Amino acid sequence: MSCSATTGNLTAQTSTSGSSVPSSYTVALDGGAGQSIATSGSFTFTNLAATNHTVVLTVPSNCSITNGGASRSATVPSGGTVTVSYTVNCTTPPGNLTAQTSTTGSSVPSSYTVAVDGGAGQTIATSGSFTFTNLAATNHTVVLTVPSNCSITNGSASRSATVPSGGTVTVSYTVNCITPNSAPVVNAGSDQTVLLGVLYSTSFSFSDPDNGPWNYTIDWGDGSTSTGSRPSAGSFSASHTYLGLSILGTRTIRVTITDSRGASGSDTKNVTIVLL
Repeated sequence: MSCSATTGNLTAQTSTSGSSVPSSYTVALDGGAGQSIATSGSFTFTNLAATNHTVVLTVPSNCSITNGGASRSATVPSGGTVTVSYTVNCTTPPGNLTAQTSTTGSSVPSSYTVAVDGGAGQTIATSGSFTFTNLAATNHTVVLTVPSNCSITNGSASRSATVPSGGTVTVSYTVNCITPNSAPVVNAGSDQTVLLGVLYSTSFSFSDPDNGPWNYTIDWGDGSTSTGSRPSAGSFSASHTYLGLSILGTRTIRVTITDSRGASGSDTKNVTIVLL
């Protein structure tokens, strides 16, 4: 009387390449408990019924099976072994970069713009954050763009940051925004007639919401100028004498006011110089 084998074995075999290979995978048979298998190795299920079975290899999200699906059907031979081979490639998992802003000041805008590696700018709240996702796990450059009345107080606008594989790096910006400087608004007054050789006195005025002092320059239109300083906005007077017959006729007076932060405004008026 002879007896034949009614069971066999199934070997799952793996071969892995790539830049970020894990320590192991999990392989399961017919929905049973998963077993640890080396990333380039094998695991054998023994004493299986000599029939069709389903084997499933589970790999991390940064790995892909390149020679077919994870779930395979295989027929176990009576008294023998069937081998199911998986070829796997694993890449370095991407990561994220979060730009974070904190803003103070008297004139805060509605938002800023942030960009990574020279890409398209993204809107970011003035005190908030924006996350760039699925970036390669390497060094990246992030740039925050703010209006001219704002300044980054904790470093430069352009920063270098290394994105960790499977993680997030945060780049923080502290910003201060001041009220934008306004140029003075100047009024030179109306056109006038002036006597040659007689001291001419006139008034100018200006307004400016910003703080002084203010410097003024008056170009009298005959090649001479007068300069001075004003502690407050409003009206002020200046005098000049036009001399020489060649000066007769129309001359243009230009008064320019410059504030303490360099913004300037000007206005002109014409004077007609006549003989006494």
